[in-house]
This record gives sequence, structure tokens and C-alpha cells, in this order.
Amino acid sequence: MQYLYFSKHFRDQNLPEIASILTKMGVDGADFAVRPGYPVNPTNVAKALPEAISVFKSEGLAIPLVTAPTNMTDPSTPEAARIFEACGENGVRYIKIGYFRFMKDYAKELAAARKQMEGFAKLGEKTGVRACYHTHSGNYLGCNCAAQLLLLEGIDPHYVGSYVDTGHDTVDGAPLRMGLSTVAEYFSLLAIKDMRYEKTDKGWRHVTVPVGEGIVDWKDVRRGLIDQHYNGIISLHAEYHTADLDERIAKAQSELAFLKKHLAT
Repeated sequence: MQYLYFSKHFRDQNLPEIASILTKMGVDGADFAVRPGYPVNPTNVAKALPEAISVFKSEGLAIPLVTAPTNMTDPSTPEAARIFEACGENGVRYIKIGYFRFMKDYAKELAAARKQMEGFAKLGEKTGVRACYHTHSGNYLGCNCAAQLLLLEGIDPHYVGSYVDTGHDTVDGAPLRMGLSTVAEYFSLLAIKDMRYEKTDKGWRHVTVPVGEGIVDWKDVRRGLIDQHYNGIISLHAEYHTADLDERIAKAQSELAFLKKHLAT
């Protein structure tokens, strides 16, 4: 497995600082955010992405995956072209694209989203990159693996992929083993979250917690990975509050040890 850490948490750090943090965590590299306001963003990506790769490589770290802005859902935009071209030219083979929202008419919105995914497949074929769609709970198309198959089925799996999230798929989907089998042809990346439910004055809600403290069935995840003969990217998303950077590093180290123990295949 190749363990990555999502760099969205390091918006205010420069590239050497991010590399130093990841080294302390013990991960293999970054699920690298290319978003407005970050060291590498959609405007400077052509120049800044190879610089980031060089900085990370000097520390023994990799950037095999870029996460684009959450609103990047149109492959025809200059922004999408810049990001895909920069990734293709620099050996980054996976891009997490943005999200399609459910608004009112599911069938109509799904058909429109599939056309966009077909466009991303063409852009991926042109640049040698796979456009991956993340399972996100709530009012998003492809909110779980079964819904994601409706979005991807029939499109070339060399150029579009499923980015399955253990936390989101747990609260909005089937058992993870079943989910991974559902999208087997497209399964490309695994995002790590754990979640639990909390009751508030506005009702129940799910919140992200450190791995092992929530409701994700890690034995089922492991069985699913074994079924799919998966030995690829595992991205720690760690989207929970920490008091400071030292605590975030410590929790990443703990999560990494947990995952290497419980997901060993």
C-alpha cells in the first residue's frame, strides 16, 4: 500500500514545511491539494507542481494524486485543462475532481453529470491521467458505491475511477466489502475516514473522528481490499479538529499504525 496524507490541512505552510510534516507523520507522500490559496493552485500549477514534486522527492515523498477544487466538474474549462496537463506532464496519474450536487431532478442531473464524466475521460486519455470521483455522503451524486456505478458505468475505466471513502460510504452506503465489489471495475483509490453519530439540539449528525473511534467496520474494509487484490493508494483525510500541528502529527502516526495493522493484506 502507498499511504498518503491529505494536504488540505496545510494551506498556510510552504512546500518544504509540508514535506517536513509528512516525513514526521511517516506517510509515503501527499494526496496533494491543488486549490485556490494553496502553494500549488489552479493558476500556477504548470510551474509550481513540478517544484512541489521536486521538494517532496528530496525528502523521499511522492505526489501520485492531486485533489482539485470541489467545484471542478466541467472538463472543458481552462482550469481543468491546466491541472490535467500539469499532472500528465509530471507523472501524477490520479486527479480527484469536484462534486456533482443533487438539486431536484436526479435522472436529469445524473445524465448531465455522466456527460461531464465522459468529457473527463477524454481529457484523461489525452493527458494520461485518471479522473477519480469521491464518494461523499449527503446530497451528492455518487454518494455511495452503488450510486457511483450509475455515474461511471460504461465509461472507460482507464480514464475515470472510483475514489471510495470508508467514512462517507459507511454512513450513506452498503457494507464496504459489498461497495468495493460494486465498483470493482473502477476502484482506484481509498480515502480513510472514521465517523460516529452525535445528537445535537438540531438532531442527529455524523462527525469525523480519528480512525478506530467510529463506526467503520475495518475488518469488512480489509476483506474488501483482499477481494479486489488492492495494493494501491490509501489517503488519510483526517478531517477532524486538532489543537495544534503537534497533535495532528501524533494522530497521523497513530492512524497510520492502526491502518497498517488492520488493513494488512
